[in-house]
Amino acid sequence: MRTHEGEGRYNGAALNSFLLGLGHSDALVKKVLNDAGVDTIDPGRWYEINWAIGIYFAIAEQIGRAAIIAVGKKMIETAPFPPIDRNIKSLLMSLDAAYRLNAEGPNIGGITTEFHDDTSATSVWTSMGPCPLNIGIIQGCCSKLGIHAIVEHAPGECMDKGGASCTYHISF
Repeated sequence: MRTHEGEGRYNGAALNSFLLGLGHSDALVKKVLNDAGVDTIDPGRWYEINWAIGIYFAIAEQIGRAAIIAVGKKMIETAPFPPIDRNIKSLLMSLDAAYRLNAEGPNIGGITTEFHDDTSATSVWTSMGPCPLNIGIIQGCCSKLGIHAIVEHAPGECMDKGGASCTYHISF
């Protein structure tokens, strides 16, 4: 699990995405909460960032890649997002601002997106969560606009394997 040095906090509303993503199984939700040492996640509270991000890593490690992608897909339904126009470019460009609405502290990373044409983009993430969570976030955001996006991890670095960033090719 990646951690960052220093203080930081993570929004409980964003962390609640795992409740929706795993909502099909009360037993899984209870296990994740129990393993984290809590009974519930308060969406109005801020949590210590390494503890909060650790929940996402635990889901990825214990339940699997598909589960953490499902959690990422629900992020736009639970986490604060900046106002956006109803177009894909505006939405993808707002991902860094959305991340910063939900994660605070020094050295927490960020998200940059570059468009190649009207149907593709490349997004570079240095955020703290597991790589499949990021893929789910991108897919969930696009789905919110009724767009089916294909998100592929680019060759090269992956933060889950010790790299400094993850790069995603997005086709929509």
